[in-house]
Amino acid sequence: MGTNRRNGARRNGLAALPGHLVGASAWTEAATGILLVPASARRLATGVRRSRSADVVRAGCGIALGLFGWTVVLLAAQGLVNGLLYPLVDAHDYQHSWGGPTLAGAWLVHAAGALALAVATLLVLRGVAAVDRANEQSLSGGRRRWWPVPLSVLLGIGVVVLVAAWFRQV
Repeated sequence: MGTNRRNGARRNGLAALPGHLVGASAWTEAATGILLVPASARRLATGVRRSRSADVVRAGCGIALGLFGWTVVLLAAQGLVNGLLYPLVDAHDYQHSWGGPTLAGAWLVHAAGALALAVATLLVLRGVAAVDRANEQSLSGGRRRWWPVPLSVLLGIGVVVLVAAWFRQV
């Protein structure tokens, strides 16, 4: 049997999902999603200086996507801290808490939810980087797609509405 472990795992339907989900490439793409705002600000300055509207549109979309990514990261960080440190940040009766009635069960359920939120945040940041790449391809004359620019604008508007509502709550 001349198959290596990786090919055998793929044939059995057990592809190395965790490696693709949170491996080195996932962290690189997540970093791209996080650093999108400063990179897009540089693109905006270059596009304005060169009077290239496609670069200005891509930079605006990148800023909107980057702000969306930062919003997701900040909300996920709050959820991660609350979930992992559940007994320290939420001192109440665990009888009706998720995973209750014991402290250990409640803590375990909240920590598992926090870790799932962290993985979901990585996926969102990878998606942000993918939409930015699609914007680059669409606006540079490559493969034309209709959805990246409207999606970027929609996510940017969503962030503005969310943050405005967050600050207006009493």
